[in-house]
Parts: sequence; C-alpha cells; structure tokens
Amino acid sequence: MLIKTKHIVIFLLLTAQLVFSQEVTKDCIYIDFESIPNGDLIDDMDIFDQYSDVFGVTFSLEGGIPARLAKVGAPMTAFQGPNNGADTPAAGVDIGDYFLTDNGTVAGLNADPIYVNFLSPMDSVSGCILDMDFGERFVVHALGEFGDIIFADTIFSGSIVNGVNIPGDPGTGDGLCTEWGFRLDECEGSIFSVKLDGFRITSGGFGLGLDNLTFCKFGAKLNVDFEINQTDIICGGESGSISVNTLSTQNLIYSINGAEFVPELNFPEVTEGVYEITVRNDQGCEDVYNISIDDIPEPEIMSIVGADTSCGLDNGIITLVVENGFGVIRYTMDGQNFNTDGVFTNVPPNKPNEVYTIFVEDALMCVDLATVYIAPSPGPEIIGAVQEDASCDLANGEITIGAIAPTSFIEYSLDGGPWQSDSNFTDLAPGDTYNVRIRDEMGCMRDTTVSIGSYPLIEIRDVVETVPECLLDNGTITVTYDGGVGEVEYSIDGGFSYQFSNVFTGLAPGNYQIILKDEKECELIVDAIVPPYICPVYIGNIFAPNGNGFNDFFPVITDLGYPANIIKYSIYDRWGELIYDAENFSIHDNSYYWDGNFKGKTAVLGVYVYLIQVGHLDGSTEYLSGDVTMIK
Repeated sequence: MLIKTKHIVIFLLLTAQLVFSQEVTKDCIYIDFESIPNGDLIDDMDIFDQYSDVFGVTFSLEGGIPARLAKVGAPMTAFQGPNNGADTPAAGVDIGDYFLTDNGTVAGLNADPIYVNFLSPMDSVSGCILDMDFGERFVVHALGEFGDIIFADTIFSGSIVNGVNIPGDPGTGDGLCTEWGFRLDECEGSIFSVKLDGFRITSGGFGLGLDNLTFCKFGAKLNVDFEINQTDIICGGESGSISVNTLSTQNLIYSINGAEFVPELNFPEVTEGVYEITVRNDQGCEDVYNISIDDIPEPEIMSIVGADTSCGLDNGIITLVVENGFGVIRYTMDGQNFNTDGVFTNVPPNKPNEVYTIFVEDALMCVDLATVYIAPSPGPEIIGAVQEDASCDLANGEITIGAIAPTSFIEYSLDGGPWQSDSNFTDLAPGDTYNVRIRDEMGCMRDTTVSIGSYPLIEIRDVVETVPECLLDNGTITVTYDGGVGEVEYSIDGGFSYQFSNVFTGLAPGNYQIILKDEKECELIVDAIVPPYICPVYIGNIFAPNGNGFNDFFPVITDLGYPANIIKYSIYDRWGELIYDAENFSIHDNSYYWDGNFKGKTAVLGVYVYLIQVGHLDGSTEYLSGDVTMIK
C-alpha cells in the first residue's frame, strides 16, 4: 500500500498544548530558537533535525553539516553589535536569548550558507538576519523540490566606498534584525528549502545570524482536515477500495482521476492501479495524491514434506515452502501455536485414517492450507524394570530389564557402560540411581532410571542370659533384634543347625556365639556368656574334736562337685584373739579346717567366732560370719 503525492501536506500537531515557545497557528509555524523539542538548549550545540518531528523542518550548512546554536553575549560566534557587544543586538531589538548561526566563528569575508529544509513544501517563509552592516550582503534563495531557484532576494547593508556613504536597504544596521521573506500565491506550496548566503566587501570578520523564522502552508492537510482510506486487493480477491472523508469543518471536495468534484469519495470496488485523488478547499487550493491499489498475492504453499517418525518416537518433522503473502508468514498446526520458519519438529505419528492440516497465514490474515501424513515407526520399548535392593551391607543389588523390540535383538547398557545381551545387572551399590539404556537392531534406543536401595540390617536389641542352677546345665540365652528381612533364624553351633526360636535353653556355663540369619542370608554374630552356677554353702554351729571320727573339725560344706575355694578362714575366741587362720584352699580339702587345737593343745571348750570368705566360680566372694561351739 503506497501513498504517492504531488504535494505532501505537512503533518503538524496543531494544538495549544505544545509546551514550546515556538508559536503554532492553523497554517503557520514560528520558531525563535528559545526552546527545543524534547531537549535543553546549550550554547554552541549542533542544530540539525531536533525540530523535524514536531515542526517539519531541519537546518544545515553545505554538505549536510549541522548549523550551530548561539547565545546572546560573549563569546562572539556570529557578530559584533553596538559598543563592541559580542553577539549583542541593538537596544530595543528583542531576539531573546538564542539564535541560529553558521559555523560558530567570525572570520573571513564569506559566511557558510545556512539551509532551512522543509519536510513538506511551504507557501511562504520569512525571518530576520542579525547585524547587517559594513557592506554586508545577503542573498536569500527560495528553492524548489529539485534545488531550482523559485525566488531570490539580495539585501544590502550600508557602506562607505572611496569616502562615499552608500546607504543600505531599510532595516539593516549595527545590531538590528533585518527582515526578509517570500510569499507565493496561496495554495502553490512549492518552497522546499531556503538558502541564506552572505558576504561582505569591507575587511573584518563575518558571521551569519538567523532568528524569528516563520513558515506557512495553506490548504487542507491530510489526516488533519481529511483522511484517505484504501485497501489493496488481498487474499485472492478481485478488487480493493478507496474512500475519502472530511475530518475538519473545512468545506472540502474531492475528485478521482479528474472526474467531477464531490463532497465525499467512496469506491468500494477498484481494480489494481494508481488513482489520482484531488482535494480542493474553499479558497480553491488543491492538493493531488496518487493512491496505489496493489494486488497482493496471497500466501501459497508450494510444498509440504513430512519426515516420518523413527525408533517409535514422537520425532516426525513437517517442512513447508511458501511463496507470496504479505509481511510475516506464520504457520500453525492447531490454530493456537504459531511459528515463522515453517518447520515443525517432534511431531507425533498420525493415527490411522488421520492427517495433519497445516495452515499458513500472512499479515493480512490470508490463509492457505495443506495436509500431510506422519507415519508411525517401530522401536524398542522398556516394559518393566525390576530391582533387587542391596543386602547385608554389600554392593549386591540387581536390576533386570524387561524390553521388547521389532526383532529379537536387544542390547543393554548401564550408565553408559559397555553393551551386553544380558538384561540383568548385578553387584550394584545401594543409594545410587542407575541409567539403563536399551537399543535394537536399528540402533534405536530407550532409557529408564532405576534406584537401588538397601534392605535393613539385623541389629541386636538385647541379649539376656540366665544363670544355671547348682551343678545343672539349665542356663538360657535370649536374643532380641531389630531390622533384617523376613523371618530370622538362630544358630548356637556355628551355623551347623538353625532354629526359629530366639531362646536357647539347657546351656552349661560358658561362652557362646549366636548367629542370626535373615531371609537374604545376611548374618550377624553376637557373643553371649552363660554365667557359672553358684551352689549354696553351709556351716555348722557345733563340733566335737574328740578323735572319734565324727565332727572332729569345723568345715564349710557344699556339693562335692562344686569347686568353690576358701579365700580366708579365721577363728577367734570370745576375747578376739586369733585362734586359727588359713587361706586359699579348696572347700573340699578338710586338712585346712580348724581341728580344735590352739598352740599344740586342745583349746578350751566353749564358743568361738569365725570369719570366712568363700570364692565362687563366677568370681564373686561370699562372706560368712558367726559363732561355733566346741564341745567334748
């Protein structure tokens, strides 16, 4: 869609809300360089296109070099005013604080020309040149679209030549602002730029100062006073449309291709071509616009190629080649998700009797479509993975993979290791996650992950032993535990035989090793000790050492089979005198017991006190004390 104009009307924000000191009227714009759109004024800054977007004008020197902004007062950049005032106008001449200058220097007899360039042609332009004196001359050219001179005006300042005072044009002089301007017949609109060129005939420095620029365009303005709407021929249609509507209060009339002027244009069906629209206002000002109606080809799918899936995966590919269409071409399979490269990847296979429909759509919503079939493919499949956790605190876990493939050939790999035909992996450490990969005869692969844990170990909670009775093998050992797998068996004979009961009975005193074994054959050995039995000891309270073979000595009595030991055996009389003493002898050795003698003679009949220490098999000491009566 193109709009081609003979006279492009400037697009201006003609609103009182503009916050610039420039004055904007309905048809004219006034710029005094006291502010700048979207920026701050800085002395000696470049001025080029800062006024372009808002006011439709740019400033430059020869070769497109930016002009410069000058501030009133020192340092001197353009002229020397009255009383040697640097860049200072005469009293009563108000040029504000800033003006436009050429290259920012005052030197030579010629100034760099300043160009005022309009984005849209103007009907009239005016401004003022600062400080024309000492024989300075300015030539101001109004230029057409191709740089042709439409108008030229030469302004002379006063000078003294050979003692003769030659007056200048009115308005010239030291520190003054000399006005200049051009005005075409209304509606002509052919001034595209203005060139200001200056020189002087008197020695000294020369600079150029421009201020108070005004430019005007009369007539109707596109998108301000009226609008042109047009649609091209799209999506394979047969016609486009053109309509023109008035937006302002101006009384505008319109003509198409030289036909009669009418208040409104509406052509809902026009063929491809260029149409000339003429707009005329009350003053008879006319602007001509060339409107191009184009036949925009709709998008066309030239080819659609589907690459079938492989290895039984969702990895099909659809590729389209599209020609024509307007703007960005988008592609979709579902009407919701779009791409712009025409390639769809990771496409699942179609079900039987189904196809994919691919739509292509351009920026004008013109659509084409095509269908494609993506075939399924065989591939290996992991149908199960069985793991056996590690047991007995060993790296003995196992993984067994169940898999199917198009042929009987399947290989297996664990964690990127070598391939094997066996689906079973052994001797695996617990606590790890393993990656198992399978592949078939075509090299198609599948992966799965399997974690190996560990079965709980047997942990002893308690071991309780009971002491056997005197001279009997009836001790017991009871073992309790936590953990393990399944039912636990127990052995007390080194694993020769096992029982399910955790209690062993009929045990003689001694050291034992109990083996616990669970269903995973994990074993734990625990030590147990059945304590020695302790037989009771007895002692009498009377004896008669008369040599008749009965009660001739004072013994400590116990079962004959019990090998206790007498650690200390002491007899005292009633006054505490030690009568008899023996140590460390067998409880069954009667030769150590007191026979009633004291110092080689029979002791006095009566009551005696004994203190006896008996050592038992379990290492304990039993203390006996009391009195015994010796009789005749």
